[in-house]
Amino acid sequence: MKSLKQLSAVVTVCASVSIMGIGAAGADVFHGHWIGGRIEEAYHRLGGWNTFGDATTDELIANNNGRFQVFAKDASIYWHADVDNGIAHQVGGRIRDKWSDLGWEVAALGYPITDEFKTPDGVGRFNHFQGGSIYWSPETDAHQVWGGIRDKWATQGWESGELGYPTTDELPTVDNSGRFNHFQGGSIYWSSASGIHIISGPIREFWSSQGWERSSLKFPTSEEYSAGGGVKQDFQGGSVQYFEPTGKALAAYDNKNISSYRQVYPLFNTTDLKRWHAAGVYREVIQNMDEYFPLSGCPDEITEGAVCTLTGVGGATSKVTVDRISDEGFSLVTASDHPEGAGRILNVRFDEVTAPAANETNVVFDNDSVKTAYTGSDKTWVRLVIESFGPTQTSQVQGPFSSDHIGSQVWGKFAGTMRSTIDSSSTTYIPLSK
Repeated sequence: MKSLKQLSAVVTVCASVSIMGIGAAGADVFHGHWIGGRIEEAYHRLGGWNTFGDATTDELIANNNGRFQVFAKDASIYWHADVDNGIAHQVGGRIRDKWSDLGWEVAALGYPITDEFKTPDGVGRFNHFQGGSIYWSPETDAHQVWGGIRDKWATQGWESGELGYPTTDELPTVDNSGRFNHFQGGSIYWSSASGIHIISGPIREFWSSQGWERSSLKFPTSEEYSAGGGVKQDFQGGSVQYFEPTGKALAAYDNKNISSYRQVYPLFNTTDLKRWHAAGVYREVIQNMDEYFPLSGCPDEITEGAVCTLTGVGGATSKVTVDRISDEGFSLVTASDHPEGAGRILNVRFDEVTAPAANETNVVFDNDSVKTAYTGSDKTWVRLVIESFGPTQTSQVQGPFSSDHIGSQVWGKFAGTMRSTIDSSSTTYIPLSK
């Protein structure tokens, strides 16, 4: 038998060899405490003493008879026989702090199934766990993502996608009916009734201003999609749509010809119809011409270059072309077969006026109640503006493109239809950015 002095010498030599980095993987080593088994394998695989420093604890028992050990350089190594084929994994730094806050391996994340890795963009770090992931970047700190929200985030490219890194853990909504994570570039929301959806950009900003899922819109039910020249997203309580400014302008009204006219129809004030504004009314109309426009024969949704085949006197048909769509309205131009003459321009615009002046010109009231409410009002009003002008040499008949009298009958109907039905639309339009 070796004497106590001899045993002490053996331990000293082994410790010295290990400290020098000569200890072989698979053999127990001593760095402050003995490091052995699968934890020792991970210790050496990831750089040994240079990466971890000394062990500050013995190997300890973790949840469900797993094992872990803590090291001086702000890291731990965890192992469980039934997790990732029994491979031990390191967790460190702010990711370990977050995992600790969430309950270590005892909580929903469970054991790590990867070591801490660099993200593909080279900026951040992450660990995957049995129940989810923790991602860290210098700008966002460490946050947990899991379940369906993590799956959705993965489909758009993890942190390399438009959402970027998570800026919150997954959190419950205020009424506990859903869950969400915020990210650098948007959010992902889930509820059992609406599913999991990404929301970002101007639509997210608008939804936030309305109170998030507590607003009348409630949860998103779709991703963003292109519609009517803009971007739209559906919610449980309706849809939201926004448009980038076009920078286009309609042709300036030219009243040099005797058949030119300009008529202004007050529609409603924005106090009574709070979610409406001039740009929203206009975009609602061009996407639903069949519901609002009094002359039939246009496509339900108009685009530049679209042709409307209008029926006129005696059942004769004629064509007008959608010449321009701007930020304030659209223009129609009569074709060569139009009985009111070729090349006449009809601008249909929408504007807003606050506290309209008493001496305004060209204002037409299609009913007395609107006249009473508008005259002397201190509110902001949305108005329909019709401008008809252009050559008259080939005109054969009088109609709404060339006669202010006939126009007032047609456009008055247009104004009345919008006033009475527009608020039943399920779409809310974000005002154009200035």
